[in-house]
Amino acid sequence: MSSLDQVVRELRRAASRTRAARYGVHALAGALVWVAGVLLVARVIPFDRRAFLALIGIAAAALLAGLAWLVRRPTAGVLMAIADLRLGLKERLSTAWERRHESGPLDPALRQDALRRAESAKLASAFPIRVNRGEASLIAILAIFALGLSVLPNPMDQVLAQRRADQASQARAAKALSTAQKKVATTSSPSPKDAQVQKILQDTQTKIREATGPRQALESITPAQQQLQRLSDPGTPALSSSAQNLANALSGTAAGRNAAQAISSSPAQGAQAVRNLGSQLQNLSPQDRQQLAQALGKASQQAQNSQMRDSLSQASSALQSGDTATAQQALNDAASQLDSLQQQENTDQAVASAINGLEAARQELASQADRDASGQGGQPNAIPGASAGGSAGANASGSGNGTGNGTGNGSGSGNGSGNGNGNGNGSGNGSGNGSGSGGTGGTGSQGSGSGSGSGTSSTERVYVPGQPVPGQTQNDPTPLGPGQDVPLTPYNQVIQGYQQAAQDATDQSLIPGSERDLIHQYFSQLGEPNQGGS
Repeated sequence: MSSLDQVVRELRRAASRTRAARYGVHALAGALVWVAGVLLVARVIPFDRRAFLALIGIAAAALLAGLAWLVRRPTAGVLMAIADLRLGLKERLSTAWERRHESGPLDPALRQDALRRAESAKLASAFPIRVNRGEASLIAILAIFALGLSVLPNPMDQVLAQRRADQASQARAAKALSTAQKKVATTSSPSPKDAQVQKILQDTQTKIREATGPRQALESITPAQQQLQRLSDPGTPALSSSAQNLANALSGTAAGRNAAQAISSSPAQGAQAVRNLGSQLQNLSPQDRQQLAQALGKASQQAQNSQMRDSLSQASSALQSGDTATAQQALNDAASQLDSLQQQENTDQAVASAINGLEAARQELASQADRDASGQGGQPNAIPGASAGGSAGANASGSGNGTGNGTGNGSGSGNGSGNGNGNGNGSGNGSGNGSGSGGTGGTGSQGSGSGSGSGTSSTERVYVPGQPVPGQTQNDPTPLGPGQDVPLTPYNQVIQGYQQAAQDATDQSLIPGSERDLIHQYFSQLGEPNQGGS
């Protein structure tokens, strides 16, 4: 060795290796304790990102060990003293280091003696790397314990899978509402209430996203539907029927034929055509005026809307008396009613689009809620164990169900009898006494009864009596005279009432959720009002 500084550097390198090994073992033990703790807590409390949390603990343990290694560096004097003790140098190195700046008569000899002894000794052996058996055993136990926790099934994994499936289901439901909201915003026929419809959809979308689960999210669907239905004008069906009757009446006149075609196309076009007709009254022949007055009088008699009835009646009377100015003003009033009808129909169309979006969201959330209830919430493609089907006195569910009509109603794919209605498609006859059984995947209770009836084939049309529309009074139909057409009500004006009646009935009945969803799905698949037939 040429100098004491070189001795110190070699001792410092050896000491650094020893301390690095010791703190590395401490860091490994701490990291294993942290990982085992995370895995153990994860079996009690469900939480995501367990691996990320474990990596944070490992990094923290390594950082703390590194900081300790840097801070706790021994001084040169301590290194010399430890080397003297462990190498048996009898304090030669520490004494020489303490007197390295002295110039006494013996100091050079002390330094030379310390350097000669250091050259003959293996300085690195003063700081050997040793493995503590206790620490090694602890690390092995912790490693085995952590490995076992990571390999063994964790019951919280199913909870997390269900939670992720719930969140995905709520995201899909919210997306359905977002799609409906965009459809309302980009429609070619805007209505004054589009902003309210979009606000309801946006609020419901927020509630669904913030809900703790599908069942809580479902609670926001029905109030939103009720808010949307309140936006529709209950007088729209009557006004629409009056407009259709006006078109039918004008179609038989030479002067009003174009206006009739325009009204049949859309109320907005009809309103403009009626205004044009009013401006041309002075140019009509007396015969055309008389014919037009009779048609307007006929339409006023069939009108179910009071304002439309008054306007048409006034126009008819004015034409018959030759007062074209008053007749034109009355026709302008009728045109204003058609403009109002167009806005109401646009509102109904926006409401229907929003309700369809809500029904799609309801179906998605209800399916996930059923999977959660059956313990399959973490399996997005799982099918709930309960099958959808109608219940009846005789078993009536599954493929090939027949509905018996008669004194005793029977249902089933074979012979059966009982009281009730079975739902499904199929063919078969039910008569006399006997019992029926449910089809594949269906459930039902056996029943018996007497009577006769024939099953309905899958292609046969069945008449189902209509339900009254909530909030609307039922008036007797106006008697028709010779040659008069039956007044028609557009499909899109009545389907919402039927849907609400069915929804209220299912909400108040003790029926399985899957069957309730089947009813909602039926109405949601009927299409929007402008797609339905009249």
